Amino acid sequence: MLLPLLLSLAVPAQAAPLRVGTYSYPRYDRRVALGPIAALVGRIAGRPAEIVLLPTPTALAEALCKGEVDVAMTNLGAFVEVRDCPNLRAVAVLDTPPPVLDRYRGILLVRRETGIDTLDALGKRASGLRYSEVLPGSTSGGLVQAEALRSAGSAPSAFAARRLAGTHEAALADLIESRADVAALTEDPWRKLQASDPAKAATLRPIWRSAPLPPGPVVCHEGPATPCAKIQAALLGTEGGAIAVALAAGWSEADGATRFMAYDRARYEAFRTR
Repeated sequence: MLLPLLLSLAVPAQAAPLRVGTYSYPRYDRRVALGPIAALVGRIAGRPAEIVLLPTPTALAEALCKGEVDVAMTNLGAFVEVRDCPNLRAVAVLDTPPPVLDRYRGILLVRRETGIDTLDALGKRASGLRYSEVLPGSTSGGLVQAEALRSAGSAPSAFAARRLAGTHEAALADLIESRADVAALTEDPWRKLQASDPAKAATLRPIWRSAPLPPGPVVCHEGPATPCAKIQAALLGTEGGAIAVALAAGWSEADGATRFMAYDRARYEAFRTR
């Protein structure tokens, strides 16, 4: 009995894989987008790396705070949730082209037949209206609109009905197809509708628009087996370019990025959770 025990002690246990994660979104194959960064993390750590896809940004934030994901590509909403969690470090941010950054905004649209034309008027009538937003933790499809509603003395919970559409395009469709009276979404689908179908767009009215929103950074859960500093150096160095291009292909708010830049805390100070 002693010999098998000695042999088991002599053979080192295989290291558990590092978990590289983000959240799913129907428009993109994010497992493909994460492939290059997962390969980089595994090579630097000298361990296998596996890709983990969570159902929503909120679920990603919870997994990061619990240490269930080691390296992650976040959106702004998830990052704001995890920013103060222990041992989490923002290591790099996609350097998104300025025109793309300027377009990445959240908006509130209403059906014109409601007669609502201001955020204050919406807040006062919320209890009689149906509200559509994208998914839990969506930055431009829920979180920034929720903050705007609070500024008008209301909240998403004040609406008569609240619907999770799943995508920005689906939230817009909820308005067009009369499943909702108000929708929270990113501005790009609204721009496209105005260009492709002006008559249909004329049935809707934008009543609020956010300032440009920065993309969420890549974050790393610091620990003995996770070389966050080396991962950061690699992303900010020459080999980060190919990884940036792959990630940018999976996030509309980072479209066209070809490199990473250093995380700047001041850029994110204005965004808080409640």
